[in-house]
Amino acid sequence: MAHDIDVTPAFNASGLGVSEFDRLVRLVYEGIGEPVPWTRLLEFLLRPLGANYVSLILRPPAPDLPWRVVFAGEAQPVIAATYESFFYAMDPFVNLPADRMVMVDEVINEADWLKSAIYQEFLKPLNIRYYMGADLGGGDDAICRLRVSRPIGSTPFGERERAICTLLLAHLKCAVRLRSLQDVTEAERSVYAGTLERLSIGAVILDKKGRVLKTNHAADEILAAKNGLSIVNGSLHAAYGSEHRELQRLINHAIAGTTDSGPGVVAAMSITRTAGHGNLGVLVRSAPLAEWSESANRPAAVVVIRDSESRVQASQTMMKRLYGLTPAESTLTLKLLDGLTVDEAAEELSISRNTARCQLRAIFAKTGVTRQTELLRQLLSGVIPLG
Repeated sequence: MAHDIDVTPAFNASGLGVSEFDRLVRLVYEGIGEPVPWTRLLEFLLRPLGANYVSLILRPPAPDLPWRVVFAGEAQPVIAATYESFFYAMDPFVNLPADRMVMVDEVINEADWLKSAIYQEFLKPLNIRYYMGADLGGGDDAICRLRVSRPIGSTPFGERERAICTLLLAHLKCAVRLRSLQDVTEAERSVYAGTLERLSIGAVILDKKGRVLKTNHAADEILAAKNGLSIVNGSLHAAYGSEHRELQRLINHAIAGTTDSGPGVVAAMSITRTAGHGNLGVLVRSAPLAEWSESANRPAAVVVIRDSESRVQASQTMMKRLYGLTPAESTLTLKLLDGLTVDEAAEELSISRNTARCQLRAIFAKTGVTRQTELLRQLLSGVIPLG
């Protein structure tokens, strides 16, 4: 059974007041959302710790990945880069006891430490004399590593400085894990958003009052044309009165959280555009609501927009990898995916019809189909549009 750790001794030894400690904890959790996480926290810690550097190693150096470290202090990038490429492998101040602040002289004899290559060639040029740190999580799987240093000519770290860091370790460990979860969510969102963009599908997220919170690039292009659908006073607006009223009804229905045709899906409708342009297909659905989440500007509805005239995005590289198509064959295939006939594609590509038909036969052989309709169905139903 887990037991809460009594932090009273550390708090008493830290010399911090309640307001100072409260600010430090807030900086830990506010740091999750900073562009370079925990920058303000590390900069704030310099003074109470009497440090010339405070750093947080979020990812140690690896053969296939650069290290990720947040610095506060006068770090010299040229010297710091040598740590990643050379000195990390010989650093004795690693794999510390989990979740505990440790002074360097508790790990290695002081004389040996001061004579070591990492101290003489890396730390000393950075004006580092005294050193303490903690590995959060411990061992090779530590989720991050906190390091604090003082300059040459200063005094060693004491129990007060150790106590200040100790008070933050559990909070910092929790915050780093929360940041990792946020990164996973962002990566997942980016994958889905990228897929919609590749398919030229517009997505518009609305709040509880039907106001536009966010749009993707495909939606921006459709709405910027102001042909059938646009944004007016922060809300979606259909050009024709009857369609606008129906669109608003569907949006309000979605915001209310009811469904007609499946989980989260309210309905679909068609938006008329000017002559010569096909209609826009619109799907309106309720936005998923987390059980414990509620705010005034939370996403409440999602409007998905499909332009029947939009072109499938596909790359020649993808077609070469999947089917071995040559650049010329890939270019012809892209024209067919855009809806052109073979003769129209030949004219646009400035090649003869016979050349285009020879290329098409080669494409059939490589993709294993015998007709153009089969080719298009195979390409559109596969991963080509997602690449």
